[in-house]
Amino acid sequence: MNRLFPILAPCALALLSMPALAAGPMTRFEFELETARIASTFTHARAACDALTSNTRDICVEEARAVQAIAHAELAFRRSGHLSDAAAIPVVRAEAGYAVARERCDEQAGADKARCLAAAKAAQASALAAPRAADGGVAPSSVEMRRNAD
Repeated sequence: MNRLFPILAPCALALLSMPALAAGPMTRFEFELETARIASTFTHARAACDALTSNTRDICVEEARAVQAIAHAELAFRRSGHLSDAAAIPVVRAEAGYAVARERCDEQAGADKARCLAAAKAAQASALAAPRAADGGVAPSSVEMRRNAD
């Protein structure tokens, strides 16, 4: 038993840290319910944006879209549990953050806008590079991801 503990403990911790994989796949009903919840949240957020005007409204709408996109990416991972879906979440977060930042930059003009867009692009690049750095600097190929998922 003492020899098996060092082997089994990390495996148990890995399973407990990934509840989507430990709990098993979602049922169709759970998936549809969650999809409806995401749609409802987006509709309410979008309705709240209608009271705003000009660029503030555009920023609000873009933030609502970002929340919806991230929620759909997380739902896809919770439904399938595949590594490719897990790898898509940081990408969606980075793209959504960039879209919101780009919309915020529209308030500015000239050199300030150019600096703002450059900062937003740099933030997106660093957000996209962070998951690769955590994996040792090399993103796994699609063949490796399929092999690891099975």
